[in-house]
Amino acid sequence: MTLDFNTTYNNLNEIIKGAVIDLSDVEFIHPWALVMICLLLVERCEMRDRKLILPKNQDLLCSLKRMHFCNILSELKYDEEVKFLNQLTMPEQDNLNIHEILHCRYSDEFSGRLGHFYNMFKNFGLSRDDANLATNIVAELGNNVFDHNLGNWPTDIGGCIIAAHNYPQTKCIEVAVGDPGVGFRGSLKSAFPELKSDVEAIKKGLAGNTGRVGETRGNGLKFIKSWTINDFYGKLFIHSGDGLVIAGKDGSVEKQVNKILGTIAQIMIYYK
Repeated sequence: MTLDFNTTYNNLNEIIKGAVIDLSDVEFIHPWALVMICLLLVERCEMRDRKLILPKNQDLLCSLKRMHFCNILSELKYDEEVKFLNQLTMPEQDNLNIHEILHCRYSDEFSGRLGHFYNMFKNFGLSRDDANLATNIVAELGNNVFDHNLGNWPTDIGGCIIAAHNYPQTKCIEVAVGDPGVGFRGSLKSAFPELKSDVEAIKKGLAGNTGRVGETRGNGLKFIKSWTINDFYGKLFIHSGDGLVIAGKDGSVEKQVNKILGTIAQIMIYYK
């Protein structure tokens, strides 16, 4: 089973079994699905019978270890799973097309990583100018996480979780930024109490609105959407609560999907 954007939703009912997350049959995992798994683990980290069943596929296990998946599992105290991955032996081999999973708990920690993201995009094959623009997109996504959740984190685990992958055969890069926060609707409800769904809230955010009453700024997502679609011919995916919006050059697709804690935003960008 490959877990990408589409197959994740098709297979969530098999993967989520109460407090247990079962990845045993997964053979490849894209950034979107990986960040979603991390958010699902955060939701369950206080459950007594929580468990993560790791993939049986050895190549994927090695990739997860190279991506430092152990670090997030250790933070969430999935100790048995950490022990298993740490005991895994694998050849010393770098893969420049995958990026380590990062969990930035605080805004200054995230800001300090921006140069790291620039280097990542350069390694993935982007030109200097495109790497700068892509880094600005990630900066906007990360800043949104901290701006809209400051002091309001639903659990003891805050911050943003970032995963990225380059697909050189199609010259496509996927970067997913997730957070276990209040979500679009929770962030906007003070200014827009009339919102009736998570999809409405996402659309309101994409239109340049902010939940800070009395403030006029809120155009970050508009810039992200414009840069992603017009400069990189890509798509922007946002899942918050049970709402999903996909924005591309042909317009937007809106769906109601499985409810999650917080938000996942992903850019899918193309390069020459």
